[in-house]
Amino acid sequence: MKRIPITLWLVILPAIATLSFAARTAAQTVVVGTGNPDIDVPAVQAAVDQGGDVVLKGHFSFDRSPTIPTAPAGEPPAMVLVSKAVAISGARDDDDGELTSIQAGQIPFYVEAPGAHVSIQGLRFIRPKKDAVLVYAVSGLVIASCKIEGAVPVNHGSAGIAIETSFNPPTPTNPGTPENVSGTLFIVNNVIDVAGGTALDHTLGVLMFSVGVPGAQVDVHISGNTIRNTTARSINLWQIDGRTHIERNVTTTSTILGPANVAFGRGTDVIHVTGTGSYLVAGNSVHSRWAAATGIRVQGQAAEWPIKGAVVVDNDINMDAPEGTVFDANSAAIDVRGNAQDNIIQNNRIRGRARAALVVANQTSEVTKNNHFILNRLAHFEASFADVFVGPRVMDTLIVGPGTVDDQGVGTAVVPVPDRGDAKDNR
Repeated sequence: MKRIPITLWLVILPAIATLSFAARTAAQTVVVGTGNPDIDVPAVQAAVDQGGDVVLKGHFSFDRSPTIPTAPAGEPPAMVLVSKAVAISGARDDDDGELTSIQAGQIPFYVEAPGAHVSIQGLRFIRPKKDAVLVYAVSGLVIASCKIEGAVPVNHGSAGIAIETSFNPPTPTNPGTPENVSGTLFIVNNVIDVAGGTALDHTLGVLMFSVGVPGAQVDVHISGNTIRNTTARSINLWQIDGRTHIERNVTTTSTILGPANVAFGRGTDVIHVTGTGSYLVAGNSVHSRWAAATGIRVQGQAAEWPIKGAVVVDNDINMDAPEGTVFDANSAAIDVRGNAQDNIIQNNRIRGRARAALVVANQTSEVTKNNHFILNRLAHFEASFADVFVGPRVMDTLIVGPGTVDDQGVGTAVVPVPDRGDAKDNR
């Protein structure tokens, strides 16, 4: 099991302490898997219904028809309902040290626990259908040190971990029920491998739609995860009201790209953040193996929901497009667009090939303005168009660093600085 860094423990411990306090109100319940889904699913449900501390041991099968209805319209039924404060954990096997495993099952855990703290740790999900964990209502969440191995899309969609109060991407007129989710949310040190998606499927790593409201904001930590083989976004966040930290994740896409779909952006960016709130995207490794792709996208989708003050810093981005790729306008390592203001893109290391390394562009009627691109490293990057592209009507962009610039904006300031990119190879 991975160890959580000490610095991260400093913020995780208060949340876990709260969960542990709640767990002490009920005796610890231990459930041993039998491999028979007609025994395992009811046994886990009965234990979770008691709340408190639930320990799962051995191998469980959830390979039977789901019976739990889920609230987001459009989501299929699930296997086990988590409706109260509970800490679910897996016990390693005494003989081989393997994690407790849960085989198959459509949405093995569905969390609808208004006002309650929930923790799910140390479990191995083997080819879950749709999502391994779907969260609709919670106040404080830890999903840590789990493994998700393989994906079985349902209606051509799946995610390793989904926290959503709206089935479709939220809009100002259809925001979902973001008040359902509040508190501190940790998705840390998980291994999410969603291999199994085809060119007809959207397989994502971590999905979060419409959480937190003024007065009950969220503090989101998506850190230390390894996410592999996505055919759509590896980390996809829409409208997070609060603070979001996306740090030290290692993401590698599939070579397969899912079909065009406005809800999932055609898989065309690996890390995607949009909406109000505070976003830090730092220290991540992004490896895109798609032909049409953006590595990291900072996007303002609506006038009512601008994205302001996001910081994208110290990420390693490898745009590993197949040989012979003809790049389209979506091809960039980092893209800032739409109602996006005062965002900082700094000290990112970009390699590989794409149409551009850095892009700032308007979207529909929204004007992008006052964004800063500072000392990004491009020594090992090859652009087919320009290293930096500033789109028409984009206002007051500051570019400090190396590379060619195609400037079609208004009030753009360019300060050429020699590339320091080789320093990354000697660190």
